[in-house]
Amino acid sequence: MKVLVYGAGVIGTMHAWAFERAGHQVSLLVRPGHEDRWANGVALRILDGRGPRQEEFKVLYRPQIVPSLEPDDGYDLIVDAVRFSQAEAVLPEIAANRGNALVLFFHQAWRGLDVLDRTLGKEQYVLGMPRAGGVLSNGVLDGAFEGKVMLGTSTCGRPTTPVVEGAARKNLDFVSGLFRPSGFEVVTPENMEHWYWVHFASTAVYTGAIAKEGGYDAFAQDKKAIHDALLAGHEAMEICSARGVDVRKMEDAKMFVTSPLVVAPLMRRALAQSMTRRLSQTHPEYAPEFRQIFDEVLETGRQLNVPTPHLDAYRPYVDR
Repeated sequence: MKVLVYGAGVIGTMHAWAFERAGHQVSLLVRPGHEDRWANGVALRILDGRGPRQEEFKVLYRPQIVPSLEPDDGYDLIVDAVRFSQAEAVLPEIAANRGNALVLFFHQAWRGLDVLDRTLGKEQYVLGMPRAGGVLSNGVLDGAFEGKVMLGTSTCGRPTTPVVEGAARKNLDFVSGLFRPSGFEVVTPENMEHWYWVHFASTAVYTGAIAKEGGYDAFAQDKKAIHDALLAGHEAMEICSARGVDVRKMEDAKMFVTSPLVVAPLMRRALAQSMTRRLSQTHPEYAPEFRQIFDEVLETGRQLNVPTPHLDAYRPYVDR
């Protein structure tokens, strides 16, 4: 498969390496003027959970770099792996220059699918979200693959025609055929849009909690901080519920809709795991991105009249 990964950050670079290693023809789009960053390749230190046991990879990756996307490039798939804050800005360029390529949106979609549908048809894209993370700094990418990928159709249970529904299912199968041979377990939520919202709201909770405690380690080791985060998470799920999500059916929402007395010990153990720690790393340059995520969740709660006292208490620390 001929694949363009549009977005040369942590997520884009890690998945480009994984796809190429599985035998696909992969290019990584890097904006003109930034090519020097890749002149000597990038050193990957990846904790890889895709196999039966976790492995640590240390390799020098030299991706195939391209400076632009053109309609006649002949890609089968374009993986849109830019940051949430950049997603809407790059949509017109991708739509105008994709040729016949299918587009995989590989980032948050808190603002809903209407943003995508104004630019692309339902039969032209698939929804996805990585279960990966890390830090890219000074030519070294320190990251982790959980081993899964979340994928969903563009229709997300919305009323549509049988023809569009059939095309959306076929597209999902096509993209799954990229990830499964690359070692990923494909998970397909019943409603990917709702899964996005729960994940985005959860990110706002962790952003606030980690900001308040001054870092991941301080948060992960503080019982009260974890308890407070679970209370804030309950508010975040109330916002999702007000948007129409049945959070009781969402795996990632369970910890926030169950009693903190039950969940807190489980959460402490999860936060202490090496995989969780590696997935949760971030670079200071991403601070504005996380602040925007936090702001958007609280603003949505305000618009829907959902009380959020515990989330609001994080505001001064996030702003700082």
